Amino acid sequence: MRTLNGWWQTFSYNYCWPDYVKYIDGWIPKLALTVPVIGYLILFNDKISELFIFTEIANEDTLLFGLSGVQRLRLIYFGLILLGASNFIYLIKKPFHFKFGRNIVDYTRTCLELFSLGDYIQMHGTIRHEGHLTLDGKYYDSEWEGFLNTAKNAGEGTDYVKRDGDWDGAKSKYGGLLRGILRENFFRYDIKRRYWLSLCLLLSTGGYLLMLIPSADLFVKVCISSFSIST
Repeated sequence: MRTLNGWWQTFSYNYCWPDYVKYIDGWIPKLALTVPVIGYLILFNDKISELFIFTEIANEDTLLFGLSGVQRLRLIYFGLILLGASNFIYLIKKPFHFKFGRNIVDYTRTCLELFSLGDYIQMHGTIRHEGHLTLDGKYYDSEWEGFLNTAKNAGEGTDYVKRDGDWDGAKSKYGGLLRGILRENFFRYDIKRRYWLSLCLLLSTGGYLLMLIPSADLFVKVCISSFSIST
């Protein structure tokens, strides 16, 4: 029981969006978004359905089991509908920080170039107020103060501001600290909206299974037809 609980805690802690992006947002799901627009033209087109009858390769004229061409086409159609729905939900419900990178490496690289001192101050405040979620968020405040002293201009917000801050130098000197804050921030957003992630995975899995059935049906028929011919 302890092993099962340990496995579940590890899984739930690491259950995040980036691990499933290719599954939900691959080229097939992206293409499937067009199915509701043109799908009815395919589904109710007799000439198209005839293309899904494999007389020569699978000898479907003589085999009296399995799917017909129309049934095969319908399964593919509804499979693509589910994949398209999953991809659409992903596009509107994916974590906000994905605009900077869909994995922690791309996100960190992009944010180190784009984020300002104010962005890091805001992230630091969130980490200290809500608590750290990863080891990256458990950094020393003295290191943070050293970064601020290097990056900020003394007297900012007053008439006596001194332009003595070195932003580029601070980023270079405290790069490890900033990367840790960014990784913590990425993870903090990444574990949100996991109910939507689960829905996307459920729809995508259903769609892939529906598309797999016609392929499996055709594979079995080809195997039987080939074996019959050879004997």
